[in-house]
Amino acid sequence: MTQPHEWLTQPGGIAEQLIRLRETAGLTGKDLATAVGWAPSKVSRIEHGKQTPTAADIDTWVRACNANAATEQELLHLLEDVQITHRDWRRRMRLGQAAAQSDYVDLVQTSTVFRHFETVYIPGPLQTPEYARRILIESARLHHVEVDDLDESVRQRMLRQQWLHDPTKRFEFLLAEPVLRWQLCPADVMRDQLDRLQTVIGLTTIRFGILPLGVELATAPQNSFAMYDDLVLVETFVGESIQGADDAAKYADVMELLWAEAVTGPAARRLIVSAANALQPDPT
Repeated sequence: MTQPHEWLTQPGGIAEQLIRLRETAGLTGKDLATAVGWAPSKVSRIEHGKQTPTAADIDTWVRACNANAATEQELLHLLEDVQITHRDWRRRMRLGQAAAQSDYVDLVQTSTVFRHFETVYIPGPLQTPEYARRILIESARLHHVEVDDLDESVRQRMLRQQWLHDPTKRFEFLLAEPVLRWQLCPADVMRDQLDRLQTVIGLTTIRFGILPLGVELATAPQNSFAMYDDLVLVETFVGESIQGADDAAKYADVMELLWAEAVTGPAARRLIVSAANALQPDPT
């Protein structure tokens, strides 16, 4: 995985400094976890760059290791750099799209709670292979990707779906109704994709809903975003911003406000069927 993993584990980065603090204090990872009431796995994830610590986590860690306030401030400054980063699509895809798709596979694999609010595309873990192929072709054209790794990119994107039935994970997919209506691919591909959406309604690991048009909203759906535990990804035409735990709380609040206006179950299914019925046949 690239950022924020690279930011967390770079020489002199947060992970290295937290490990040094723990070792200087004469504590094992298990000792630290016991002292602060954490699961040992949390200490391990933070030290290996698989989980971004919150400001509160850093404060707890510093206190447990009897470090001073200056050390804590230095760590908090590093955390700010991790929490607000930007990845440029053109540079990120210079070697093709498959590596970027693999990053998302890693994020799903290492996360417990995945939330996705979408205003444009069907979320990646719910895409059919042909819909994914069409979206990846569009992305390659937009960002002038010269490496032809389309088949592997589609395969990597499909790998995310293997965790949808994992009882240790929880998925939330909230789609604005236009997502069902944007015809970003041929009608037969879109019809199959809409049929695929119906199969996730009612799954115990998935909370699926649609934010319908024509209802009064308390919160404006300003942009799409995806949350992997306390990591937030926001995509634009030119790149992807990465925001950490301090901002994630706000996105989680927004998500719940949007859910209040959403429809689920049979009502969501009716919107999907209506969108499928409205598709015009592809010209022969």
